[in-house]
Amino acid sequence: MKQEKRLVGVMNDRTRPKVEDANDAYEHLFAAIVDQRLLPGTKLTEMALVEAFGVGRRAVAIALQRLTWEKLVVFFPKRGAFVAAPDADEAREVFAARTTIEAGTTEAVARAADDTAIARLQDNIAQEHRLREQGHVRQAIRLSGGFHILMAELSGNRILAEQVRLLVARTSLIVNLFDNHSGLAGWHDHHDDLIRHCANGDVDHAVGLMRDHITELREALALDRRRPVAFDMFGVFGREQGSLYP
Repeated sequence: MKQEKRLVGVMNDRTRPKVEDANDAYEHLFAAIVDQRLLPGTKLTEMALVEAFGVGRRAVAIALQRLTWEKLVVFFPKRGAFVAAPDADEAREVFAARTTIEAGTTEAVARAADDTAIARLQDNIAQEHRLREQGHVRQAIRLSGGFHILMAELSGNRILAEQVRLLVARTSLIVNLFDNHSGLAGWHDHHDDLIRHCANGDVDHAVGLMRDHITELREALALDRRRPVAFDMFGVFGREQGSLYP
C-alpha cells in the first residue's frame, strides 16, 4: 500500500493558518473550495487536516460533517472524505436553482433601491477590480462569488442568502471540474450594470440581466470534459506569499 505523504516538518505554528475550533476549520475549508485551492475529487485526510490546522480530530470531523451536509464534501465508507465532484446533471440543477433564487433576490434589491445597499455592492466590486489589477486573481474570484452572496443578503431573506452562499460554492467546484472557455473570467461580467439597474430601481432590467449572467456562466461550461486534479496541502493552507491568510 502506498504510504501517505506526511506533513511533519512542513506545517508548523508559523506556516499554518489560525484555527482554534471546528468553525474555523470549516471556514478555511469552505474558502479553499470557493476560491479553487481545493479541487473536486481531492481526498481530505483527517490526520493531514489535523496537522495542517493544528487542532484535534473532533474539530476536523465536525467541519467535514458540515461540509458533507452542504454537499461540498462526500464521504465513502472505508475510503474517507473527498471534495465533491458534481456530475453534469447536478451542474445543470445548480445553475437552474441559482437562476430562480437570484432572480428573486435581485428583484428585492432593485425594488428597495436602498442607497446603503447600493454602496455596499459598489464597494464589493471596487475591491474586486483592485485585486484583479494587482494580479490577486483568487481573492478576486472570491469577491466575484461574494457579490452574489451580498446581493442575496441585501434582499433581506436570510434563508435565500444561505442557499446562494452554498450554490456559489458548488458553482466554483463545477467551473473547476468541467472544461470551459473562459475559466472564472465571466464571474464579474455584468456586475457594474446590475448595480446600476438596482440603484435606478429598474427591476425588470436587473432581474433579466441576472438571469442572463447566470445563463452565460452555465453555457461557458463543456460538461463532457473534466479538468485534471492536483493537490498540495501546504500550497492550499500554508502561510506563504499570496496566501489568503496573512
